[in-house]
Amino acid sequence: MTDLEKLIPQDTLLEIAGEGVAISPLKVGQLPAFLRCISPMIGQLNAPQIDWLTLLGEHGDDLLSAIAIAVKKPREWVDGLAADEALLLAAKVMEVNADFFTRTVIPKLDALFNQSQGIMASSGLTSSSA
Repeated sequence: MTDLEKLIPQDTLLEIAGEGVAISPLKVGQLPAFLRCISPMIGQLNAPQIDWLTLLGEHGDDLLSAIAIAVKKPREWVDGLAADEALLLAAKVMEVNADFFTRTVIPKLDALFNQSQGIMASSGLTSSSA
């Protein structure tokens, strides 16, 4: 992986339902709707081994909506997929974005938090007085 690819993650391409689907890290505009969809199942998505069939059975509508948002396809397109294709797509969406969050978003949030704590400390403010 080149330095540029580390900074700008490349799309993951899959052949789904006879067409090429590019899976990329979520854009900020996709996050609110995507997070609303996955919040009921976040505990299951954080499990070391995701049971996709149980997840589909318990949170199918939310999971399918999250997939549609992530791949920028209409929900009807996702609904028309074969079960194995939908589960593969869901797994890849989570894989691509889990890597993005752990490599990019979380370190940046940690750095911003530490920076704000430093600014607050130097100005005599604490989190309890702010």
